Amino acid sequence: MATNDLRAFLDQLDASGDLFRVPVEVDTLDEMGAFIARADYQGVDSPIVFENPKGFDIPVLANTVGHSYRRMAEAFGVSQDNALPECAQRMMQVLKSGGVQPVRVEQDHAPCQEVVLEGDDVDLGILPVLRLNPQDGQGAPDLSEGRYMTSLCVSKPREGAHNLSYHRFEITSKNSGSVWIFRGTGDAKSMEDHWGAKIDDPSSSWDHENARPFPMAFVFGVTPEFLLAGANSALPHENNDFAFIGGLNSEPVELVKCRTIDVDVPANAEIIVEGVFKPFNWTTQGQFASFNGFYDVPRRRPIFDITGITMRKNPMYQHVHIGRPLNECNSIAAFFRSVRCFVQLKEIMPNVTDVFVDPAAGCGFTVHVALKKARIGEPKMAMMRAYTALAGFCKHVFVYDDDINIRDSLERDWALAHRFIPDRDLMIIPNVLGMNIEPMAQGVLGGKTRLGVYDGYPEIPLNVRSFMGVDCTVPLGLKVMDRVVPIPEVEARVDELWRACIPGT
Repeated sequence: MATNDLRAFLDQLDASGDLFRVPVEVDTLDEMGAFIARADYQGVDSPIVFENPKGFDIPVLANTVGHSYRRMAEAFGVSQDNALPECAQRMMQVLKSGGVQPVRVEQDHAPCQEVVLEGDDVDLGILPVLRLNPQDGQGAPDLSEGRYMTSLCVSKPREGAHNLSYHRFEITSKNSGSVWIFRGTGDAKSMEDHWGAKIDDPSSSWDHENARPFPMAFVFGVTPEFLLAGANSALPHENNDFAFIGGLNSEPVELVKCRTIDVDVPANAEIIVEGVFKPFNWTTQGQFASFNGFYDVPRRRPIFDITGITMRKNPMYQHVHIGRPLNECNSIAAFFRSVRCFVQLKEIMPNVTDVFVDPAAGCGFTVHVALKKARIGEPKMAMMRAYTALAGFCKHVFVYDDDINIRDSLERDWALAHRFIPDRDLMIIPNVLGMNIEPMAQGVLGGKTRLGVYDGYPEIPLNVRSFMGVDCTVPLGLKVMDRVVPIPEVEARVDELWRACIPGT
């Protein structure tokens, strides 16, 4: 949907009846998060507007992208039925072309700066920030109800570059909080450039004299293209992500310079929170529900000091939900990990037809691959390529013939039951690199740990686990019974009959 303005986007949805409005009062502490989770599990795929958040004058928008491929396909201008390969192709086209460069507007003409709060007027308490899950925030030394913003962020790694990303921000005072900057991300590298040290380097390496504050802006109230660009790890962090969005929409994004920091933000955004990470200024961030459906433990994180808040008149607060899978955050991350796997698999195996990273399974822990098998050994090659494509994130890879719809759990279960023989088709590789928040491997890096209740198995070191590949393809040359499959021509006629018998389907 080619518009860079959230209000125009919502007007279009409203006109088509595709906006879910909640007029009753809903508490932002736990209730709203549980409501969003219920909607996800009930299959509600429309953006949700909470018009009356308890204690706040600012409405809340959730599920802007949602958990299906529909909004992603619309943002990339491709078909939903073939979204993943077409999005991958479209993304490569825009990157090769350089996109459409953004343009800067004057601050007086930027809707996101109609209201400006600086100095003592800065107060995050005016924003209806959610406590997403009941135990979020526990373990923080200066707990502020466990409210977290999971938000689109903008940083400036160099002049002319704009990096869009996501970070989780726990509010601990009216003008500060802690932010989880993932190690190895573009912003972690930019912070290293400003601080002269990695975010997890020992204090003995800190150069307080030459380190500089690292500025960043949290952005709320943008269209799906912006949210998707922030989650797209294929965009280099020293690239201009706004040019990529401009290329998708074939028109430049309008930017405005922040009031208190040297960062440009979308001029039509609803709310901007500006601030800096002062060098080596730390606190303990409370636990929170992570993508894997577990509460992560409290950890040391850098403090983010707010220098200003700007917003439109009568703004809307945009929320990206994370908690129990399914959720919007997992679905977006899983989509782009699917794209990454698909692109890297196609480089060596052109006969790969589809990839599905399951958002409910850790948005990367489990990968499903479909291919037109032509040679013995291809399924195992696909397994290992998918593992390396996700840099150790992947835990299980299932490979299927191309007649299986790998997005349909019924189809996958059928193939597992009828085409997989354990002693022939199971591959297990022990002691490979894993994830540092793997719930079954929480020891000290380089050391050993026992499982929560020791059950006789060897201890598991942090970040190390086994990798499993499952071949659910028919062996080449084996004659098997014909599979019962629908006939497209018959199904098309039944579609018409179905609509006639059951209106609205």
